[in-house]
Amino acid sequence: MTALCAGLTTALLVALGGGRASAQPAGGVPSGDNPPGTPPAGAPSTETPSSDAVGSEPSEGSPGLFEDATKAVPTPAASSGAPLAGPSGFQLHGYVRGDMFAGKVSDVQAAELKSGYGELAIIARTPKESFGDAFAEARIRYGLQGDGTQATVVDLREAYANVYAGPFSLRLGQQIIVWGRADALNPTSNLTPVDFRVKSPLEDDIRLGNPGARAFLKFAPFRLEGVWMPIYLPTELPAVALPQDVYFTTPVYPSLDLRNATEGARLHLELPAIEMSVSYVYGWALLPGLTRTGLTLTANPDMTPGTEPPSVLISRTAYHQQVFGFDFSTALGEVATLRGEAAYRLPEGYNIPNSFSNINDHHVAYPDLQYVLGADHNFGSLSIIVQYMGRYVTASDYQKQTGPEMPLDAAKLATQPPGDEKPVAQIVDSQLAKTNQILFSQTAKLQHLGTLRFEWLGAHDTLSISSLCMYNFTTHEWVVTPRIGYHFSDAVMAYVGAQVFHGPPDTLFGLIDAELSAGYVELRYTF
Repeated sequence: MTALCAGLTTALLVALGGGRASAQPAGGVPSGDNPPGTPPAGAPSTETPSSDAVGSEPSEGSPGLFEDATKAVPTPAASSGAPLAGPSGFQLHGYVRGDMFAGKVSDVQAAELKSGYGELAIIARTPKESFGDAFAEARIRYGLQGDGTQATVVDLREAYANVYAGPFSLRLGQQIIVWGRADALNPTSNLTPVDFRVKSPLEDDIRLGNPGARAFLKFAPFRLEGVWMPIYLPTELPAVALPQDVYFTTPVYPSLDLRNATEGARLHLELPAIEMSVSYVYGWALLPGLTRTGLTLTANPDMTPGTEPPSVLISRTAYHQQVFGFDFSTALGEVATLRGEAAYRLPEGYNIPNSFSNINDHHVAYPDLQYVLGADHNFGSLSIIVQYMGRYVTASDYQKQTGPEMPLDAAKLATQPPGDEKPVAQIVDSQLAKTNQILFSQTAKLQHLGTLRFEWLGAHDTLSISSLCMYNFTTHEWVVTPRIGYHFSDAVMAYVGAQVFHGPPDTLFGLIDAELSAGYVELRYTF
């Protein structure tokens, strides 16, 4: 089951760095996380380092903390090929890019191509009218995908319409919603899943759009936000090789019954000196756990292998949770901008064991409290964000899972006859309990993490050198993402960089470093 643990725990990246991106979305594309109808603005948002923050005053696609650094991804207005505008103000723009990712082969001193593709993105925006407007982005990508398949992928990333009625606004359609004001680590953001199979130099590209409704009601200095997502869309993981006789089967996800919708509310307070919000989400966790949903033993009574192989079926299983959140940002004069965020997650049924094996496989996370505090400052052409994150498991009955005393191997499984299902199930569930605990980043009751993001601009802002660095002081895992961007012209630019994961044995990053660590190169033309 070690291979199963190695692959399936990849989704811990959700908590350890799959959050907000400081870089502007690909091609200057908005991520759709601003309230409908916000006016254009030229100054960077004070809400969050990300350009797609919820509730910021700038219009969609406006620059974030590193507004100059986003020249590594030129906005259409800044490029030589400005958006095509029709007589009524309709805009059409996009980009074409080619990417190659290469990394090491597991347990072998060799390198291999992890992903290589060409992608075309088309972005359409209607003119803003008194009562509404609309936005859409479509991407077509062909080549070797991050999951190892050679395919054409068509992705309607976002497509929504806005309606405005005085202080009330409503957005309906495919959209990406990201909450929080911290960088990279956003415990309050529980509405938009991510796809770790996507390999891209830009963190924003792993986010997945989902159909839903989002409304705002303004009554200054407050703004009330409501979100309704009727379709469950989970975070996607890279394809993994499972042990012999272990198979993934149909996931256990909520049906389309309207009662299964995920709902959220957020109350913003926006003052000149400080911005803050409180939030609440009631619905399904984006990252499912793993459960045993099938076990078939086929050995003969004398414990010799039968004519049919045995099977262990594993399903990704969603669970219900409540999340209470708080975030803020404020300027400390000319010194820095201070940002903070905290969330208390309360899953349902976390302490219920399996009725057959009497073992809790922990496919439901423990209740926990996550909190982030950070500051950012510009030193001329150098921009820096420094953050601390803590994670505390609040359950009094918390126990670190170590797995079964004697792991089940394929040879032994083949000699188990019908009737021995319970001891086999106990072994499988014990292994899943360990895997799920890694998956949910709960291998210690209290964890401490630190992040550093920097970006330096040179050569008249045509050269950008940046990186996100993260270190877990509790588990001693780390990740660095160095990246160099250079403009050959307003429209043509290149990226060269790497995404490197490392950790001790039996930690997430120690298990997945060969799968996800890679160097890359990208060429992009924006029009």
